[in-house]
Amino acid sequence: MDNRRRAASGIITAIAIGFTFAAHTRAQTQSHASVQTAIQKGAPVEIHATGTFDVKLVAQPPDDKAEGSMLGRMTIDKQFQGDLEATAKGQMLTAGTDVKGSAGYVAIERITGTLNGLAGSFILQHNATLARGIPQQSITVVPDSGTGQLVGIAGKMTVIIDAGKHSYDLEYTLPNP
Repeated sequence: MDNRRRAASGIITAIAIGFTFAAHTRAQTQSHASVQTAIQKGAPVEIHATGTFDVKLVAQPPDDKAEGSMLGRMTIDKQFQGDLEATAKGQMLTAGTDVKGSAGYVAIERITGTLNGLAGSFILQHNATLARGIPQQSITVVPDSGTGQLVGIAGKMTVIIDAGKHSYDLEYTLPNP
């Protein structure tokens, strides 16, 4: 692995490690039946979906290396388990600096499968930074990206990394059918 690919992998590792320290978990889950009941009763209800996921990131050839920073690209391949039984494919752009613990990434991924028993797909947009070890993340459902039974989905996801294991908390709403 050349220095550029090692640096790109290091950027992702730095971001992941930073999120580990800032991670928190929520113990809220709802079954498919309670989700359907909430949706049928009228106004959209905030629902939480939780579980784990496996991710494979593949570094692509770097585009730019300038003094003090490096830009990189990666493909994303995920398998979600739990309330979200799905796969995801996406693209990530990364930026690293010479300052230890500082980096950032943006990504777009399409998730396809079932969410609390509802079939369809939706797109997530990621924006995350690590400022000298202090992480900040924003992962949002792209408006109007839902398909199938997930048309109209809105919400945000929190990624939690603990001891190298990935989990998620998806806080979302669906319109009344």
